Amino acid sequence: MKIVQISDTHLTHTGGPTEDGFRLLVKHLNEEVRPDLVVHSGDIVVLHPDDAADRTHSKALVDLIEAPLLVVPGNHDVGQPGLNAWAGINVTDERVAAHEAVWGPDHWRHDDEAAVLLGINSELLTSDLQREADQWRWLEKTLAELPVGVPVLLFLHKPLWAVTDGPTEHQVDVGPVARDRLLGLLDGVELRAVGSGHLHQYRQTQRDQAIEVWAPATAFLVPSEDDRLPETRHELGYVEYVVDDGEVTAEFRTVPGMPQLTVEDVPAIAEAIAAMTAE
Repeated sequence: MKIVQISDTHLTHTGGPTEDGFRLLVKHLNEEVRPDLVVHSGDIVVLHPDDAADRTHSKALVDLIEAPLLVVPGNHDVGQPGLNAWAGINVTDERVAAHEAVWGPDHWRHDDEAAVLLGINSELLTSDLQREADQWRWLEKTLAELPVGVPVLLFLHKPLWAVTDGPTEHQVDVGPVARDRLLGLLDGVELRAVGSGHLHQYRQTQRDQAIEVWAPATAFLVPSEDDRLPETRHELGYVEYVVDDGEVTAEFRTVPGMPQLTVEDVPAIAEAIAAMTAE
């Protein structure tokens, strides 16, 4: 079974460089890779979850992918939990509902002969919304029902394990409380991979019997403090997973001709950062 994970596409109805790169990705996946399944790990839209035009246009573009598609939301799709959400964009019931109206459920289970894939909404974790409690109940029930011995791959937007030991201005992982609870639930299943996005860089780390994978963005690179995020790959691309006889492997892949854009190449993001810096 071949699974492709794409992430942080940051698409907008105004088009521009992130769409140009995404169309190259679609062509590459459809004509050369031909995966059995594609998972988008969030930040589908360029910036704001309340922009319905961006959401509609992004759906039309993502639908160009011929393989079956599963989606989990990112902070730019539904908002972020906590008091210090990026640009003050907090997760709300209304924003999650708007996302689901276009993309389907924000958490899901997908069964294949080779593996079980689970997707969850990381932006609900520690939000104290009723939707968070509902997702926890679903997780408990779903994990308890999984068949014994079948590999499990979990996808979410923010990394499950701590990204850095130091403080960060905005939430970069799910945090210790949600992490401990989730790992406790996953302890009884054959967890083999955890794929996330959000950081716009690639890294693979062994976590007991599972591989932790940070998927690169397809949209643009972001500045990084290398001493705090070691052993990462700063390049746009995607991740290709292979599930074979109970084993799961993952590899970074590039897209031929995809330009290596930066924040400065995407006006909506550059302007938002400039406005935040000026405050």
